[in-house]
Amino acid sequence: MRTLNPQISQERKRKILLAAVHHYIRTARPVASSLIEERFGFGWSSATIRNVLMELEAEGYLNHPHPSAGRIPTDKGYRFFVDSLAEMQRLAVEEEARIRQEYERRLKEIEELMVGTSRMLSAVSHYAGFVMAPRLDRSFFQHLELIPLDRQRFFVILVAQSGLVKHRIVETKEPIPAERLARITRLLNESLRGLTLQQVRDEILDRIEAAAQEYQEVTALARDLSRETFDLRNEEEGFYVDGAENILSLPDFQDTDRLRALLRLIEEKQILAEALQQHWQAHGVRVNIGSENHAPELEEVSVVSSTYLVGGRDVGILGIIGPKRMEYPRMIAVVDTVTRIVNEILKQWGGAP
Repeated sequence: MRTLNPQISQERKRKILLAAVHHYIRTARPVASSLIEERFGFGWSSATIRNVLMELEAEGYLNHPHPSAGRIPTDKGYRFFVDSLAEMQRLAVEEEARIRQEYERRLKEIEELMVGTSRMLSAVSHYAGFVMAPRLDRSFFQHLELIPLDRQRFFVILVAQSGLVKHRIVETKEPIPAERLARITRLLNESLRGLTLQQVRDEILDRIEAAAQEYQEVTALARDLSRETFDLRNEEEGFYVDGAENILSLPDFQDTDRLRALLRLIEEKQILAEALQQHWQAHGVRVNIGSENHAPELEEVSVVSSTYLVGGRDVGILGIIGPKRMEYPRMIAVVDTVTRIVNEILKQWGGAP
Protein backbone atom coordinates (compact mmCIF):
# COMPACT_ATOMS: atom_id res chain seq x y z
CA MET A 1 0.00 0.00 0.00
CA ARG A 2 1.45 3.34 -1.02
CA THR A 3 0.28 5.62 1.82
CA LEU A 4 -0.09 4.41 5.39
CA ASN A 5 -0.90 6.11 8.62
CA PRO A 6 2.16 5.43 10.77
CA GLN A 7 -0.16 4.94 13.74
CA ILE A 8 -1.61 1.77 12.17
CA SER A 9 0.29 -1.42 11.43
CA GLN A 10 0.84 -1.96 7.72
CA GLU A 11 0.26 -5.70 8.11
CA ARG A 12 -2.98 -5.09 10.02
CA LYS A 13 -4.16 -2.76 7.32
CA ARG A 14 -3.31 -5.25 4.57
CA LYS A 15 -5.17 -8.09 6.29
CA ILE A 16 -8.30 -6.03 6.90
CA LEU A 17 -8.38 -4.76 3.31
CA LEU A 18 -7.93 -8.27 1.89
CA ALA A 19 -10.65 -9.55 4.22
CA ALA A 20 -13.02 -6.80 3.11
CA VAL A 21 -12.42 -7.47 -0.59
CA HIS A 22 -12.67 -11.23 -0.12
CA HIS A 23 -15.99 -10.90 1.72
CA TYR A 24 -17.47 -8.63 -0.91
CA ILE A 25 -16.34 -10.89 -3.76
CA ARG A 26 -18.06 -13.85 -2.14
CA THR A 27 -21.28 -12.17 -0.98
CA ALA A 28 -21.80 -8.91 -2.93
CA ARG A 29 -22.62 -7.35 0.46
CA PRO A 30 -20.85 -4.32 2.00
CA VAL A 31 -18.54 -5.22 4.87
CA ALA A 32 -18.75 -3.74 8.37
CA SER A 33 -16.18 -3.79 11.17
CA SER A 34 -18.33 -6.09 13.29
CA LEU A 35 -18.49 -8.67 10.50
CA ILE A 36 -14.69 -8.72 10.08
CA GLU A 37 -14.33 -9.11 13.84
CA GLU A 38 -16.72 -12.08 13.89
CA ARG A 39 -15.78 -13.86 10.65
CA PHE A 40 -12.02 -13.53 10.36
CA GLY A 41 -10.76 -13.97 13.92
CA PHE A 42 -7.99 -11.40 13.77
CA GLY A 43 -8.28 -10.69 17.51
CA TRP A 44 -8.76 -6.93 17.07
CA SER A 45 -11.71 -5.02 18.48
CA SER A 46 -14.51 -3.74 16.30
CA ALA A 47 -13.42 -0.18 17.09
CA THR A 48 -9.85 -0.87 15.92
CA ILE A 49 -11.11 -2.45 12.70
CA ARG A 50 -13.49 0.47 12.16
CA ASN A 51 -10.57 2.91 12.40
CA VAL A 52 -8.60 0.90 9.84
CA LEU A 53 -11.59 0.82 7.48
CA MET A 54 -11.83 4.60 7.76
CA GLU A 55 -8.15 4.90 6.88
CA LEU A 56 -8.59 2.60 3.89
CA GLU A 57 -11.56 4.62 2.70
CA ALA A 58 -9.59 7.89 3.03
CA GLU A 59 -6.81 6.36 0.92
CA GLY A 60 -9.22 5.28 -1.81
CA TYR A 61 -9.19 1.50 -1.28
CA LEU A 62 -12.78 1.30 -0.03
CA ASN A 63 -15.97 3.23 -0.61
CA HIS A 64 -18.87 3.95 1.74
CA PRO A 65 -21.96 4.20 -0.52
CA HIS A 66 -24.50 4.72 2.28
CA PRO A 67 -23.95 6.12 5.80
CA SER A 68 -25.69 3.17 7.47
CA ALA A 69 -24.13 0.48 5.27
CA GLY A 70 -20.71 -1.10 5.28
CA ARG A 71 -17.90 -0.49 2.81
CA ILE A 72 -17.20 -1.93 -0.63
CA PRO A 73 -13.93 -2.12 -2.59
CA THR A 74 -12.98 0.51 -5.14
CA ASP A 75 -11.02 -0.27 -8.29
CA LYS A 76 -7.89 0.57 -6.28
CA GLY A 77 -8.92 -1.92 -3.61
CA TYR A 78 -9.49 -4.68 -6.18
CA ARG A 79 -6.14 -3.91 -7.75
CA PHE A 80 -4.38 -4.31 -4.38
CA PHE A 81 -6.18 -7.64 -3.92
CA VAL A 82 -5.08 -8.92 -7.35
CA ASP A 83 -1.50 -7.71 -6.88
CA SER A 84 -1.38 -9.45 -3.48
CA LEU A 85 -1.97 -12.89 -4.96
CA ALA A 86 1.28 -14.63 -4.09
CA GLU A 87 1.03 -17.13 -6.94
CA MET A 88 -1.46 -18.15 -9.55
CA GLN A 89 -4.01 -20.67 -8.41
CA ARG A 90 -3.95 -23.87 -10.44
CA LEU A 91 -7.14 -25.54 -11.52
CA ALA A 92 -7.91 -28.92 -10.04
CA VAL A 93 -6.47 -31.77 -12.11
CA GLU A 94 -9.98 -33.07 -12.78
CA GLU A 95 -11.23 -29.70 -14.02
CA GLU A 96 -8.31 -29.16 -16.39
CA ALA A 97 -8.74 -32.73 -17.69
CA ARG A 98 -12.41 -32.05 -18.36
CA ILE A 99 -11.59 -28.90 -20.31
CA ARG A 100 -9.00 -30.75 -22.40
CA GLN A 101 -11.45 -33.57 -23.08
CA GLU A 102 -14.03 -31.12 -24.38
CA TYR A 103 -11.48 -29.62 -26.77
CA GLU A 104 -10.39 -33.01 -28.08
CA ARG A 105 -13.95 -34.14 -28.59
CA ARG A 106 -15.42 -31.12 -30.37
CA LEU A 107 -12.86 -28.80 -31.90
CA LYS A 108 -11.47 -29.64 -35.32
CA GLU A 109 -11.59 -26.35 -37.27
CA ILE A 110 -10.48 -22.82 -36.42
CA GLU A 111 -14.08 -21.52 -36.36
CA GLU A 112 -15.09 -24.28 -33.96
CA LEU A 113 -12.03 -23.54 -31.85
CA MET A 114 -12.99 -19.87 -31.47
CA VAL A 115 -16.68 -20.51 -30.75
CA GLY A 116 -15.92 -23.45 -28.46
CA THR A 117 -13.32 -21.47 -26.51
CA SER A 118 -15.69 -18.58 -25.78
CA ARG A 119 -18.30 -21.11 -24.60
CA MET A 120 -15.75 -22.96 -22.50
CA LEU A 121 -14.60 -19.77 -20.77
CA SER A 122 -18.19 -18.83 -20.03
CA ALA A 123 -19.18 -22.27 -18.76
CA VAL A 124 -16.20 -22.64 -16.43
CA SER A 125 -16.22 -19.07 -15.10
CA HIS A 126 -20.02 -18.54 -15.04
CA TYR A 127 -19.39 -15.09 -16.52
CA ALA A 128 -18.97 -14.01 -20.16
CA GLY A 129 -16.21 -15.59 -22.24
CA PHE A 130 -14.75 -13.93 -25.32
CA VAL A 131 -12.26 -14.72 -28.07
CA MET A 132 -10.78 -12.43 -30.68
CA ALA A 133 -9.84 -14.67 -33.60
CA PRO A 134 -6.46 -14.36 -35.32
CA ARG A 135 -6.37 -11.52 -37.82
CA LEU A 136 -5.18 -12.51 -41.26
CA ASP A 137 -2.62 -9.71 -41.42
CA ARG A 138 -1.02 -11.09 -38.21
CA SER A 139 -0.97 -14.67 -39.52
CA PHE A 140 1.76 -16.42 -41.46
CA PHE A 141 1.34 -17.83 -44.93
CA GLN A 142 1.20 -21.62 -44.99
CA HIS A 143 0.12 -22.57 -48.49
CA LEU A 144 -2.02 -21.63 -51.44
CA GLU A 145 -4.11 -23.86 -53.69
CA LEU A 146 -5.31 -22.90 -57.19
CA ILE A 147 -8.16 -25.10 -58.38
CA PRO A 148 -9.29 -24.54 -62.00
CA LEU A 149 -13.01 -24.05 -62.55
CA ASP A 150 -12.49 -23.51 -66.26
CA ARG A 151 -9.57 -22.21 -68.35
CA GLN A 152 -9.78 -18.65 -67.03
CA ARG A 153 -11.38 -18.96 -63.59
CA PHE A 154 -9.70 -20.39 -60.49
CA PHE A 155 -10.84 -21.18 -57.00
CA VAL A 156 -8.10 -19.83 -54.70
CA ILE A 157 -7.73 -21.32 -51.22
CA LEU A 158 -5.41 -19.47 -48.85
CA VAL A 159 -4.40 -21.27 -45.65
CA ALA A 160 -2.69 -19.40 -42.81
CA GLN A 161 -0.58 -21.08 -40.12
CA SER A 162 -3.14 -20.02 -37.52
CA GLY A 163 -5.61 -22.35 -39.25
CA LEU A 164 -7.62 -19.59 -40.91
CA VAL A 165 -8.78 -20.30 -44.43
CA LYS A 166 -9.77 -17.69 -46.98
CA HIS A 167 -11.07 -18.41 -50.46
CA ARG A 168 -11.88 -16.42 -53.56
CA ILE A 169 -12.71 -16.99 -57.22
CA VAL A 170 -10.17 -15.22 -59.44
CA GLU A 171 -10.61 -14.71 -63.16
CA THR A 172 -7.59 -14.16 -65.43
CA LYS A 173 -7.51 -12.37 -68.79
CA GLU A 174 -5.70 -15.22 -70.51
CA PRO A 175 -6.26 -18.98 -70.07
CA ILE A 176 -3.61 -20.92 -68.11
CA PRO A 177 -3.16 -24.64 -68.92
CA ALA A 178 -3.56 -27.03 -65.98
CA GLU A 179 0.06 -28.24 -66.16
CA ARG A 180 1.43 -24.70 -66.02
CA LEU A 181 -1.01 -23.80 -63.27
CA ALA A 182 0.45 -26.58 -61.11
CA ARG A 183 3.98 -25.19 -61.62
CA ILE A 184 2.77 -21.68 -60.81
CA THR A 185 1.14 -22.94 -57.62
CA ARG A 186 4.39 -24.61 -56.56
CA LEU A 187 6.34 -21.45 -57.37
CA LEU A 188 3.97 -19.27 -55.35
CA ASN A 189 4.19 -21.55 -52.32
CA GLU A 190 8.00 -21.63 -52.45
CA SER A 191 8.34 -17.86 -52.91
CA LEU A 192 5.90 -16.82 -50.18
CA ARG A 193 6.88 -19.26 -47.44
CA GLY A 194 7.80 -17.59 -44.13
CA LEU A 195 6.00 -14.31 -44.82
CA THR A 196 3.13 -12.79 -42.92
CA LEU A 197 0.03 -12.30 -45.05
CA GLN A 198 0.58 -8.56 -44.79
CA GLN A 199 4.05 -9.05 -46.30
CA VAL A 200 2.62 -11.33 -48.96
CA ARG A 201 0.19 -8.64 -50.05
CA ASP A 202 2.94 -6.01 -50.15
CA GLU A 203 5.68 -8.11 -51.75
CA ILE A 204 3.99 -10.76 -53.89
CA LEU A 205 4.59 -8.97 -57.20
CA ASP A 206 8.31 -8.30 -56.60
CA ARG A 207 8.99 -11.83 -55.37
CA ILE A 208 7.13 -13.53 -58.19
CA GLU A 209 8.58 -11.34 -60.95
CA ALA A 210 12.09 -12.06 -59.67
CA ALA A 211 11.48 -15.81 -59.43
CA ALA A 212 9.60 -16.42 -62.70
CA GLN A 213 10.32 -13.83 -65.34
CA GLU A 214 9.65 -16.42 -68.08
CA TYR A 215 6.01 -16.80 -67.05
CA GLN A 216 3.97 -13.73 -67.92
CA GLU A 217 0.89 -15.51 -66.54
CA VAL A 218 2.53 -15.63 -63.12
CA THR A 219 2.87 -11.86 -62.88
CA ALA A 220 -0.70 -11.32 -64.06
CA LEU A 221 -2.01 -13.92 -61.66
CA ALA A 222 0.06 -12.52 -58.78
CA ARG A 223 -1.47 -9.10 -59.44
CA ASP A 224 -4.97 -10.60 -59.35
CA LEU A 225 -4.20 -12.52 -56.15
CA SER A 226 -2.80 -9.41 -54.48
CA ARG A 227 -5.95 -7.48 -55.32
CA GLU A 228 -8.55 -10.19 -54.70
CA THR A 229 -7.17 -12.69 -52.18
CA PHE A 230 -4.58 -10.84 -50.12
CA ASP A 231 -6.52 -7.60 -49.74
CA LEU A 232 -6.69 -7.58 -45.94
CA ARG A 233 -7.67 -3.95 -45.41
CA ASN A 234 -11.36 -4.71 -45.00
CA GLU A 235 -10.91 -8.02 -43.26
CA GLU A 236 -13.22 -8.09 -40.23
CA GLU A 237 -11.71 -9.45 -37.08
CA GLY A 238 -13.67 -12.44 -35.81
CA PHE A 239 -15.04 -11.78 -32.34
CA TYR A 240 -16.94 -14.31 -30.25
CA VAL A 241 -18.77 -13.65 -26.96
CA ASP A 242 -20.71 -16.22 -24.97
CA GLY A 243 -22.52 -16.15 -21.62
CA ALA A 244 -23.50 -12.48 -21.51
CA GLU A 245 -26.67 -13.46 -19.68
CA ASN A 246 -24.51 -14.73 -16.80
CA ILE A 247 -23.36 -11.25 -15.85
CA LEU A 248 -26.58 -9.42 -16.72
CA SER A 249 -28.39 -11.35 -13.97
CA LEU A 250 -25.86 -10.48 -11.24
CA PRO A 251 -26.85 -8.07 -8.45
CA ASP A 252 -23.92 -5.86 -9.48
CA PHE A 253 -25.84 -4.76 -12.59
CA GLN A 254 -29.31 -4.01 -11.25
CA ASP A 255 -28.64 -0.31 -11.68
CA THR A 256 -30.43 0.78 -14.88
CA ASP A 257 -27.62 2.94 -16.26
CA ARG A 258 -24.98 0.28 -15.65
CA LEU A 259 -27.17 -2.36 -17.26
CA ARG A 260 -27.85 -0.20 -20.30
CA ALA A 261 -24.13 0.46 -20.84
CA LEU A 262 -23.32 -3.24 -20.52
CA LEU A 263 -26.08 -4.22 -22.94
CA ARG A 264 -24.77 -1.75 -25.50
CA LEU A 265 -21.30 -3.21 -25.10
CA ILE A 266 -22.53 -6.76 -25.66
CA GLU A 267 -24.77 -5.89 -28.61
CA GLU A 268 -22.11 -3.86 -30.41
CA LYS A 269 -19.18 -6.27 -30.45
CA GLN A 270 -17.01 -3.85 -32.39
CA ILE A 271 -16.95 -1.50 -29.39
CA LEU A 272 -15.71 -4.30 -27.17
CA ALA A 273 -13.17 -5.44 -29.77
CA GLU A 274 -11.74 -1.92 -29.99
CA ALA A 275 -11.69 -1.55 -26.20
CA LEU A 276 -9.70 -4.76 -25.86
CA GLN A 277 -6.93 -3.64 -28.23
CA GLN A 278 -4.94 -2.51 -25.17
CA HIS A 279 -4.59 -6.19 -24.22
CA TRP A 280 -2.38 -6.92 -27.25
CA GLN A 281 0.64 -5.55 -25.41
CA ALA A 282 0.20 -7.94 -22.47
CA HIS A 283 2.27 -11.05 -21.88
CA GLY A 284 0.73 -13.73 -19.72
CA VAL A 285 -2.60 -13.24 -17.98
CA ARG A 286 -3.68 -9.62 -17.60
CA VAL A 287 -6.30 -8.24 -15.21
CA ASN A 288 -7.98 -4.89 -15.94
CA ILE A 289 -10.28 -3.66 -13.21
CA GLY A 290 -13.06 -1.15 -13.83
CA SER A 291 -11.56 2.22 -14.71
CA GLU A 292 -8.32 0.54 -15.84
CA ASN A 293 -10.24 -0.43 -18.98
CA HIS A 294 -10.09 2.26 -21.64
CA ALA A 295 -13.77 2.17 -22.60
CA PRO A 296 -16.48 3.81 -20.44
CA GLU A 297 -18.71 0.78 -21.09
CA LEU A 298 -16.18 -1.42 -19.25
CA GLU A 299 -15.82 0.73 -16.13
CA GLU A 300 -18.16 -1.48 -14.10
CA VAL A 301 -16.54 -4.81 -15.01
CA SER A 302 -13.19 -6.53 -14.80
CA VAL A 303 -11.52 -8.23 -17.76
CA VAL A 304 -9.13 -11.16 -17.30
CA SER A 305 -7.39 -11.88 -20.59
CA SER A 306 -4.40 -13.42 -22.29
CA THR A 307 -2.98 -13.50 -25.80
CA TYR A 308 -2.59 -16.85 -27.56
CA LEU A 309 0.18 -17.71 -29.96
CA VAL A 310 1.08 -19.19 -33.31
CA GLY A 311 4.76 -19.71 -34.01
CA GLY A 312 5.66 -17.77 -30.87
CA ARG A 313 3.75 -14.68 -31.99
CA ASP A 314 0.58 -13.18 -30.53
CA VAL A 315 -2.33 -13.67 -32.93
CA GLY A 316 -5.46 -13.33 -30.78
CA ILE A 317 -6.94 -12.58 -27.36
CA LEU A 318 -9.19 -14.64 -25.12
CA GLY A 319 -10.60 -14.00 -21.69
CA ILE A 320 -13.43 -13.44 -19.24
CA ILE A 321 -15.63 -10.42 -18.54
CA GLY A 322 -17.26 -10.35 -15.12
CA PRO A 323 -18.06 -8.21 -12.10
CA LYS A 324 -15.28 -6.42 -10.25
CA ARG A 325 -15.95 -8.70 -7.26
CA MET A 326 -15.06 -11.84 -9.27
CA GLU A 327 -12.98 -14.60 -7.71
CA TYR A 328 -9.71 -13.42 -9.24
CA PRO A 329 -7.38 -16.33 -8.35
CA ARG A 330 -9.66 -18.86 -10.03
CA MET A 331 -10.48 -16.65 -13.04
CA ILE A 332 -6.77 -16.08 -13.66
CA ALA A 333 -6.22 -19.84 -13.47
CA VAL A 334 -9.08 -20.52 -15.91
CA VAL A 335 -7.75 -18.06 -18.49
CA ASP A 336 -4.20 -19.37 -18.09
CA THR A 337 -5.31 -22.99 -18.55
CA VAL A 338 -7.48 -22.32 -21.60
CA THR A 339 -4.72 -20.21 -23.18
CA ARG A 340 -2.21 -23.04 -22.77
CA ILE A 341 -4.61 -25.53 -24.36
CA VAL A 342 -5.41 -23.22 -27.29
CA ASN A 343 -1.67 -22.63 -27.83
CA GLU A 344 -1.08 -26.38 -27.92
CA ILE A 345 -3.88 -26.93 -30.44
CA LEU A 346 -2.71 -24.12 -32.73
CA LYS A 347 0.86 -25.42 -32.55
CA GLN A 348 -0.34 -28.85 -33.67
CA TRP A 349 -2.34 -27.31 -36.54
CA GLY A 350 0.22 -24.84 -37.80
CA GLY A 351 3.68 -25.20 -36.31
CA ALA A 352 6.27 -22.46 -36.25
CA PRO A 353 7.07 -20.45 -39.37
